[in-house]
Amino acid sequence: MSDSANLADASASERREAVRSKYTAIARGDEAGCCSPDASSGCGDADKDTTVNMIGEAYDSVDGYVADADLELGCGVPTDHAGLESGQTVVDLGSGAGLDAFVARRTVGASGRVIGVDFVPEMVEKARANADTLGVENVDFVEGDIEDLPLDDETADVVLSNCVLNLVPDKVQAFAEMYRVLRPGGHFCVSDIVSDGRLPEAVRRSAELYAGCVAGAIEEDEYRSLLDAVGFAEVEVVSRRRIDVPDEALPTTLSDADRAALDEGGLWSVTVRGRRPGSSPSVDDDSTGSRSEAVSSTPKIEVFDPPMCCSTGVCGPEADDELVTVSEVLRKLERRGATVDRYNPSSYPEMFTDTPVVYEALQREGQDVLPIVLVDGEIQSRWSYPSREEFARMAGLERA
Repeated sequence: MSDSANLADASASERREAVRSKYTAIARGDEAGCCSPDASSGCGDADKDTTVNMIGEAYDSVDGYVADADLELGCGVPTDHAGLESGQTVVDLGSGAGLDAFVARRTVGASGRVIGVDFVPEMVEKARANADTLGVENVDFVEGDIEDLPLDDETADVVLSNCVLNLVPDKVQAFAEMYRVLRPGGHFCVSDIVSDGRLPEAVRRSAELYAGCVAGAIEEDEYRSLLDAVGFAEVEVVSRRRIDVPDEALPTTLSDADRAALDEGGLWSVTVRGRRPGSSPSVDDDSTGSRSEAVSSTPKIEVFDPPMCCSTGVCGPEADDELVTVSEVLRKLERRGATVDRYNPSSYPEMFTDTPVVYEALQREGQDVLPIVLVDGEIQSRWSYPSREEFARMAGLERA
């Protein structure tokens, strides 16, 4: 994609491929990242020397630092605030060449375990080579997508990530996966890029900035609300630092007004921490009454969404409040025993033709019939999303 590419209108798969392509080149040594002080291309105007140095020399004094694993792609040092302890199992999302994984390993020790996950095969190979050189046996690196982690439920005591989640198209799904792999009572600590105010369109539409460092950033308040929505508790920003992006790293088409808006609000490196509650929350945290002691069955909920930018529709800079609530409710129903599948026409077109009751409804009533909600194969709702109470009733998971 070029600097002028309309990434905001691109599909989630196109966004992922833009990121994958860039980080493959970085892993191979063909290109430096926008976050690197050695960056000279791929960020803004390729004819200019560009530098977006997120953390400078922050790692120089960190115990466990491995120079060969430092590709200068981070925007913080999440291990500083992660409260790591000996014997813990740590999952590092977007682990790259392994820098934060190796730093975490120094604290959790030989009795602990660190698992790095990255969706770029070349990064995984580079991290494994670094682990072999160090001779460590309790640090593993696996290839996988943050939105669909190849890990069992309740694997980790701590989840880390460094300047990666801002690049993920479907942030709600990524946060939900973080929740899933954490054990009850476990916590996350991630460093990421957020904005203070909406990013100017020219920045948000810059494919290279998106793939490099900052254009995937959403507002800090929205970031925190999405973490709250999937069930995390005690979400707090423990570190915040403004990022000064030089003019040379911005799109050449950036207007004076957009530049002023960026300067007024700006981009920030934040480190955010939160905890998975020790017991799973009920579907409706805001109402009173006792929770159902047990789920008597395992209902299968299938949601056939109308066309949206991603699998949840809340990955863009202007998330719909209703869709945020729907994602929250579905995750809570899943934690209470339901099986939940969600289909978007752009990602799973075959499900709309291969599911007879959905196909018949579309043929009879047209696309406006979406969203359709099935429970155990039968249509329970169409035309609009059910309320949280209706979702729970349909699934047989309402309060006793």
